[in-house]
Amino acid sequence: MQDSTPAPEKRRRGSSWKLFRRYGPPVISICATMTLAACLSGPLRDVRPYSWDSEFGPVVPHTNFPGDCSLCHEGEDWQKVREDFSFDHEAMTGVALNGAHASAQCLRCHNDRGPVESFARRGCAGCHVDPHEGAVGDDCSLCHGELNWQPQGQFALHAQTRFPLIGAHTAVACWACHEGAEVGNFGQADARCDSCHQQDLERATLPDHLALGWTRDCERCHRPTSWGQGGFLHNVFALTGSHAALDCTACHDQGIYRGLPHDCAACHTDDYLATTDPDHAAENFPTNCEQCHNTSGWEGAFFSHAGITNGCVNCHQDDYNSAPDHIAQNFPTDCEQCHVTTSWDAMFSHAGITNGCIACHQTDFNGAADHDTPGFPTDCEACHNTSGWSSNFVHSFDIENGSDHDNLSCNDCHVQPGNLQVVDCLSCHDAGDMQSEHNGVSNYMYNSPACVQCHPDGHE
Repeated sequence: MQDSTPAPEKRRRGSSWKLFRRYGPPVISICATMTLAACLSGPLRDVRPYSWDSEFGPVVPHTNFPGDCSLCHEGEDWQKVREDFSFDHEAMTGVALNGAHASAQCLRCHNDRGPVESFARRGCAGCHVDPHEGAVGDDCSLCHGELNWQPQGQFALHAQTRFPLIGAHTAVACWACHEGAEVGNFGQADARCDSCHQQDLERATLPDHLALGWTRDCERCHRPTSWGQGGFLHNVFALTGSHAALDCTACHDQGIYRGLPHDCAACHTDDYLATTDPDHAAENFPTNCEQCHNTSGWEGAFFSHAGITNGCVNCHQDDYNSAPDHIAQNFPTDCEQCHVTTSWDAMFSHAGITNGCIACHQTDFNGAADHDTPGFPTDCEACHNTSGWSSNFVHSFDIENGSDHDNLSCNDCHVQPGNLQVVDCLSCHDAGDMQSEHNGVSNYMYNSPACVQCHPDGHE
């Protein structure tokens, strides 16, 4: 895209840049005559950066300025600066004008105080009076930016001091601790709590801090988040669960705050004596309540059985009495033979037991299929083992595998009560049918013992 600016205007602008490159630093450095106070403390007005407010004082003579006045001015009024006048400060001087500096009037820095370079070498202090009088150092950028004078990052900076700002202190005005902070005086403040909180100390009567001599080291009991009970550090005896909501006088009712016992029974003997399920006093329960209870509540006690291997019935007599068949079967009271401390589900070890099962398992016997046959033997171990009730009896006569004898009950063949050795084959196998099937078989006899002798596995 071609530049449509008229040739005379181009020449004028070209000469403008050349003149500023040549005369810029020395010329602009004497652009105004004013006092230092007028330059630095004068009110900020809505004036173009390249213009000047007459209330700041007269402009210095332009003796060393370029002779072409139209470079900056227009019309017959020398107070008016050209609308199209511009100066690229970073391109021409190598110094970028950021934040509030970008809108500052040129003559605020380039004036009759002397070469601007000498002031720039001093940093902020070259132009700005230090209201802190050196008390916080000379690096203004730690707290201030170029956008405005509002400080930033004070909390992070304060964290590097002996008194980091946390909790309620983050909302306190600076002057509340630093007298004179309104005018930039941030001299060292007393870091002791009582230096600021003397009135809070005098108001603390429950308990009476002054009477008890609690006038220093507030941080031993209080947090910076709150003066109330929620911020109290009860380090000697941790206040957890229900204890956290108690008023101090619930335990410190005589104004005694040192040497109180820490054991539960010291406060909870009445609770111990009033407990009847189970009856703590009658059962001679120990008074170290924390074995079964926690600070959340008295209900839901959980007793640790770690290390307990016998004597269960001392606490669990009622459980024994109500358990099925324990009294009727005269079960022993050494509960640990069958039970563990995690639950009441029995886990009896049958190691070494080889007979007498019926003494404990009569109910299981009575409910088993076919066992109600008169004379069915009660030596359970003949068919069962201690791993489970599934029968491990091996029937030499095939009554499975799809044979004709599948799904028969025991007493279909064993018809003589109490004697499983006697077998009746003739009730099911008709004599006429058997005669026709055994034609040509020598020594054939139609009786049950002969059947078993010739067909021991139930097959032809």
